[in-house]
Parts: sequence; C-alpha cells; structure tokens
Amino acid sequence: MAYKILFIDEEKSQHDLFQNYMDAAPDDMVVKCLFPESDINAMIAKIDEEHPDAIVADYLLNDMKTDVNYNISYNGVELLTAYRTMRPNFPCFVLTSYDDDAVCDTDDVNLIYVKSLLTKEDSNIKSRFYNKVYSQTQKYRGSIIDAQSELKSLLEKRVAGSISLQEEQRLIDLDDFLEKSLDSYHAIPKEMKELSNLKNIATLIDKVDDLLKKFN
Repeated sequence: MAYKILFIDEEKSQHDLFQNYMDAAPDDMVVKCLFPESDINAMIAKIDEEHPDAIVADYLLNDMKTDVNYNISYNGVELLTAYRTMRPNFPCFVLTSYDDDAVCDTDDVNLIYVKSLLTKEDSNIKSRFYNKVYSQTQKYRGSIIDAQSELKSLLEKRVAGSISLQEEQRLIDLDDFLEKSLDSYHAIPKEMKELSNLKNIATLIDKVDDLLKKFN
C-alpha cells in the first residue's frame, strides 16, 4: 500500500522541484501537490478530502503571487499546527529558507526542515529528508494498525464477558487514540461507539476489521 504525501506551496515551480526531489524516494511514496486555499479552515478541509499519510508544507505560503491571485491568511507552521490539534502526532513537515523565523513560530522544532536539502548534490544529505518522512509515516500507520488490532481483541473479550476493568480502560484509551488519529474517511461512526448492547459491539468489531484491511 502506497503512502500519499501532500505537498503544499503557492508556487508551481516549487511543486515541480519537490516532485523531482521525491523521484529518488522509495517507490511506495506518492506525491500530490496542492496550492493553499485562502482560508485555513478551507485548507484543512481540502487536506482531509485527500486522505494523506503525511503533509509537507512551505513556510511562507503568501510570499509569491505568481500562481495564486489571492491572499493566504496563514503560514505553513500555523496550518500544520492546526491540523495536528485534530490529529495529534500526524506526520507533518515544514520546508523553509527562513528556518529561524519558522522555529520561532512553533513549539516543535522537529517540524522545521531547511528547503536547501532538496537541492543538495550529496545524495546522502539529500536523502535525509524523504527518509525522515518515510520513517515517520510508517511509524504512524503502524501505530494505528496496532491500535486497531488491539481494540478488536478487547471488543471480542467484552462480548465474551471476560474483559477486566484494566482492559475496559485500555479499550476507552484506544478508542480515543483512534478517534483522534483517523480522518473522517476512515473513522468509526459515532453511533457505533455506544457500547450498550452486544449488537453494537459486534458491528463495531466488523468495522474495525474493515479498517484493518484498508491499512494492510
């Protein structure tokens, strides 16, 4: 299963640069380039429509007006910080030529990467960024798959009446983690989380099975 990487920048030339850079990345990384929307909420909605596995955004999204003819009211750090409030730990990366300014805009310095990495002649240095994206994306998807498998196991124990109080709490924690980690495309419907009867639990187990198939 391929990993979908979204790249967000206001310049078409930067789209082309990033696409060319990612040609050397692992074959199961697929890039989709987007122009930023003028409003941050509209941009987040557009991201969700794409169902990405990771997001890479330019820092200064309102810097150039060559390919967009509207103002963009946010920068890349603000966009990805807002996105992570909905999906904690989602693989997000900001590329910039103004790393000092970008670092001042975030509490997470690991979010910021220098854009010059894309054009380094040394292949070992050049590969560091896409290898980082690949590693974090694999780790994030793996954590979701593991949580889904464990949730299914605990739900089955609950049906059988053999679940402990500690496992009940773990089930709640896993449900909360998956609620925050999965986008609306993959999310378990809210009504299925009313675990007041065995029918709902059995339906939820089937839904988790479907999710596991999508991520494997």
